[in-house]
Amino acid sequence: MKWWRRRLIICLAAALGLSGATSATPGDPSSTSTNFRLQESELGGTGNFNSGSTNFFFTPGTDDGGATLGDTFVGNSSSANFQTNAGFNTTAQPGLTLTVNTAAIDFGVVTTGTAATATATFDVIDYTSYGYVVSIIGNPPTMNGRQITALTTDTASNASVEQFGLNAVKNTSPTNPLGDDPLQVPDNVYSGSIFSYGRAGTGAGTAYAQANKFRYNSNDASPVASSAKSSGDTKYTLSFIMNVTSTTPGGKYTGGLQIVATGTY
Repeated sequence: MKWWRRRLIICLAAALGLSGATSATPGDPSSTSTNFRLQESELGGTGNFNSGSTNFFFTPGTDDGGATLGDTFVGNSSSANFQTNAGFNTTAQPGLTLTVNTAAIDFGVVTTGTAATATATFDVIDYTSYGYVVSIIGNPPTMNGRQITALTTDTASNASVEQFGLNAVKNTSPTNPLGDDPLQVPDNVYSGSIFSYGRAGTGAGTAYAQANKFRYNSNDASPVASSAKSSGDTKYTLSFIMNVTSTTPGGKYTGGLQIVATGTY
């Protein structure tokens, strides 16, 4: 039997995209009725209130950090598609954070008849948007222009066929275990309270979210991971597989993958 030496190192780089548009109508809105009137430029514990009616009037003269009103509306409120975070210390500014925890992966020497595997992790935190999507851009492992064949659809590992692919869930094949499901990090801190909503693909059974099935399309129309609404920290684990055959040229294969998180609005 002839053993072919194929060594693969993939570097993971982080990129960040954030897009959106806002519009506003200038001026102070006013809400009135027969007996009451509300007119103010800012609503919140740190705002300067000037609300009144014929019989009632309330106007704190200084910024007291919410002490006058009390921290009544602090917390998170959510539905299937929307959520809001309230309180004197929340900010209206959107924020999207992507952290790649694994600088490179090395499959080592890949031989015929045995799948080579590797994992990498990254975290995404998203605040005050309608969620995010994560894509991966880059070529499959390559040597002198010759690329390992990428799986264009979700496919099981087959050691008799040349393959390269990945997913973002826990697997039991070709090795057990391989990878992990998305981990909602804040939920481990706050005793089951849900603050994070990241998921593999766009949910269970979708692209990159099927256990023991792998795929890879650069900048795939199907996201590797996503959240339908703003979310706390979700830790993702990418599981990679690589299979070669006797006709795969021996040598050192390398590749560079870029993970891109984009906020949705």
